[in-house]
Amino acid sequence: MPIRDLLLSDSAALLRFELENRAWFEQQIAPRPEYFFSLVAVEDHIRSFINARAQGRFHACVLTDETGQIIGRANLRDIDKKHGTAEVGYRIAESHAGQGLASSATRHLLKLAYTDWQLQQVSGFVSIANPASARVLVKNAFTKIGLHPRLCVLRHGTFDCIEYRHIP
Repeated sequence: MPIRDLLLSDSAALLRFELENRAWFEQQIAPRPEYFFSLVAVEDHIRSFINARAQGRFHACVLTDETGQIIGRANLRDIDKKHGTAEVGYRIAESHAGQGLASSATRHLLKLAYTDWQLQQVSGFVSIANPASARVLVKNAFTKIGLHPRLCVLRHGTFDCIEYRHIP
């Protein structure tokens, strides 16, 4: 599974990925606003991530299949070089769920965090409605820190989130 930095040239493929998996994602993570689902909005989305990376605040990646189609995303967000912290996030296409891609993507993000960004710890937040994502973090040696009540708002309700932390 190739993983690489998100590029502006990924706009059309990323829009297709997001549209094809929208219902699946909205079961597990906060829904995107309706205006997101256009080529112009996705281009703006990617530009904002490229700018945030240049400012040292965000690192966006895509996972691709053997044909180059986007099958997942993985991000280091809220990078804080002063405090040496960041948060991981990922989303995998429904057609590729359960194949270890989120675990591989998380390993990649940890390598970026500690090698490229020189961070000291990485956090992840998982809705209690998404136990598969919690397993991904535990497999990657994250430790459960605690519960955050009603932090995650999904289409079908508001859920508690569990915070996990990874320290090398």
